[in-house]
Amino acid sequence: MSDIYGVPSSMLSARRHLRRNSSPSIDALRDDLNESTPLPKLDLSGSRSSKMFSPASSILNSPIAMSPSSSSSSIRSAAQTHQYRMNAAQEHRTYHDSCQRLLTHIASVKNICDDLYRNNKEHSVFYPPFPKAQQQQQQQQRLTPQRSMTASALAGLDSTLHLETASQPDMKGPSSIVESLYNHHNRRTSIQSDNLASSTSTLIGANSLHASFLKQEFNILHLDMKVGYASTNVHSALEKTSIANLLDEKLSQCKRHLDNLYNRVADTSSKVLVTGDLNAGKSTFVNALLKRELLPADQQPCTNMFCEVLDATINNGLEQVHAIPQVDLYDRLNPNTYHIIEMRHLDSFIMDDLDQDRYQMVKIYTNDARATQESLLHNGIVDIALIDSPGLNTDSLKTTAVFARQEEIDVVVFVVSAENHFTLSGKEFLWNAANEKTHIFIVVNRFDSIRDKERCKRTILEQIRQLSPATYEDADDLVHFVSAGSVDLEPGSRKLDAPDFARLEERLRAFVLGNRTKSKLLPAKNYLVNLLLDIGVLSEANQADAAIKHKEANEMLEQDLPAYERLLRARDRMLNQVERMAENAVTVMQQHTVEHLQEAADQVHHAIQPLEYPGILLIWQYAQDLCESMAQALVQEIRSVEQQTRQDTEQTLTNLHQVAEDQLGNFPRVANADGMFLRPRDRRLVIQVETTDFFDLMVDDKFSGCALSMGAVAMVGGRVMGFKDAVSSLWNMSSMMGINNIRRFALPVVGVVGASLLVYVVADMRYAVERKLVRKFKQAVRDTGYVDAQSHRIGRDARKVLRVEGWEIQSRLQKAIESKENKRNELELVIHTSQESMAYFSALLEKSTMLLDKVESVHIDQSKIEEPLKL
Repeated sequence: MSDIYGVPSSMLSARRHLRRNSSPSIDALRDDLNESTPLPKLDLSGSRSSKMFSPASSILNSPIAMSPSSSSSSIRSAAQTHQYRMNAAQEHRTYHDSCQRLLTHIASVKNICDDLYRNNKEHSVFYPPFPKAQQQQQQQQRLTPQRSMTASALAGLDSTLHLETASQPDMKGPSSIVESLYNHHNRRTSIQSDNLASSTSTLIGANSLHASFLKQEFNILHLDMKVGYASTNVHSALEKTSIANLLDEKLSQCKRHLDNLYNRVADTSSKVLVTGDLNAGKSTFVNALLKRELLPADQQPCTNMFCEVLDATINNGLEQVHAIPQVDLYDRLNPNTYHIIEMRHLDSFIMDDLDQDRYQMVKIYTNDARATQESLLHNGIVDIALIDSPGLNTDSLKTTAVFARQEEIDVVVFVVSAENHFTLSGKEFLWNAANEKTHIFIVVNRFDSIRDKERCKRTILEQIRQLSPATYEDADDLVHFVSAGSVDLEPGSRKLDAPDFARLEERLRAFVLGNRTKSKLLPAKNYLVNLLLDIGVLSEANQADAAIKHKEANEMLEQDLPAYERLLRARDRMLNQVERMAENAVTVMQQHTVEHLQEAADQVHHAIQPLEYPGILLIWQYAQDLCESMAQALVQEIRSVEQQTRQDTEQTLTNLHQVAEDQLGNFPRVANADGMFLRPRDRRLVIQVETTDFFDLMVDDKFSGCALSMGAVAMVGGRVMGFKDAVSSLWNMSSMMGINNIRRFALPVVGVVGASLLVYVVADMRYAVERKLVRKFKQAVRDTGYVDAQSHRIGRDARKVLRVEGWEIQSRLQKAIESKENKRNELELVIHTSQESMAYFSALLEKSTMLLDKVESVHIDQSKIEEPLKL
């Protein structure tokens, strides 16, 4: 037979002289295998075209690789070997089918996340809060192990366990995932758009969250704010926009993780991350697995960058160290993407703090001289990358890098010191990794330095039970208490390893190679299930929240409709009423002004009575004082009218404001009548004193009547007696008296008459000027339209003040209507968006649940790692 399960016989014979660990030897079986019937190779290609892919569980459990007590008769059994080959082929076909289906589902889930991310960008997805009491209950459920645990394990659980961090993700086993699937499916079918409003009548708190959503806590999409080590509710600390931004970031992380997950599942190789707290012995453990002192190991922290150890056969059999500045650009076939470091300088290079700033990673290609059934790297099945990471407590940047790196690997080997147990950073890392990796390989190192070993085991297993229930359930296979520093690393040594470490190697090979569905596919399936459950919870919460908003918006719209219609009807009625009240008030004010000023003008002669006559010498000044007194009297009357108008305007403003408040409610009055007529205006009526104003021959009405009567008598007498007779009589009289006598008497008569007239004029000049100026002032009032002008001015100022208040009322009415319309438009928009949201999240819930069904239907063997086959 040319090879044994893909391992050439020449390679086995060439390495027969090299050291072995405590795994069973294959040398004694080789000759018997050569004598047995040759078996055909199965063309199930793995990562290397030169070797046959064979699931490691079949190899490990085969009589060749695992059983030290295999008899030659069993090995020669062709039928048994043929059955083994058929089982291996069937296992590979099942793995390949599950792998392809998971790849399809990963792409579908990523599309859902992309769609949800876009929707959150546009509409800010509602993130439901969880009450504190419910969070504690869910935290308690998180600590409860899977239902598939043994009765003795269940009996030992403490129901009052308390974790140190309040924000652990939900870590469900397969059974709880199935239960969540069915519960989620039942909830989906029970919530429809028709009865969402009625189903959300019971609200919790002020966030309108339906009680049914509290049955499921978020796993992947959990948003948490930490102040120190204490968690804070995001809803109490952040606004809706900030929460939406956090959800954006979380969805972006999920999309990146799905990309890494797709690459991991599609990759035929497997990556094993060896991580743990600072100075836990990670590098020592890696050296112990390789059976050579490859990585630097010291009591002080010495690993400052990621070191990825691979089989040298990938690098054409050359042992090399590639220092990589940029991991994304690395290409093994392109020397420009890395720098080659000599093996003898590896220790100083890894421990140098300066190099860690220049390089992101180191890839170490090394040869393992052991046989394929002993080596982890050179296993003849798949390519293995063994990654040694910096300690979690080195610094925040390296710790963050380790957290991010776990998304790219298939298996986590967590090294914890038996002396220090799990630190807070270690617990947080395991909680974060538990989002997808339910099973974690845990190595408790330096166990030989512990005196009370049983107590140490109990304490660490109790911590593991809290951190990873699935790992605790398989503790016999996944949790190992060893001392990696005691492994003999001398080249060519044939010293057997300690039984505990030998069993660790056997179980690690079985977990990484034999149970690839459990180590490689189950984490991917678990992550998809958790993420789809979160999307389902988020969809259901948003669906119900949209239903509540839809119902509330409809109710508010219906309740607001009568008030809106009343406001529309009141707008025209109130504006007409305000305009009518203002105009009526102005008309009354103007009429009052005309009447009052007209009466004041008619009685203006009373204004001159108090003036004292200064004598004939100051008669001109007296005349001017008369004009000033009459003008001032009229101005005083105008001011009195303005004051009354101001009071009437104030009362009208009060009435207008009261009418508006009856419809619009209380609001401040903007118009103020106190500011009326404050600007300086020339209200005086000025008349000029003239010379003719001092003489008034028409002394009074009696004198005028008498003169008219005498004139009439003379005319009538002249007609009766005849003009000729009168002239004759006068001529006869003058002839009798004589011309001289007449001249002698005429001059004294004229002098007496002139003197009398002068005395009369001087004596009557005071009264003449008063009469003339009063008549002149009244005539000026009439000619200039003074009363009407003042009436219009006063009415204009009153109208201006009333219009200010009218405009304010109109503006407030319009604003009230616009506010109502805006509110109604917002409610209609809420109704529209809530309908769209209900339809969108209903479809998203349907899609995620159907996809969850498909992911759950992917067959993955979740049984324990089987013991070696005993023949």
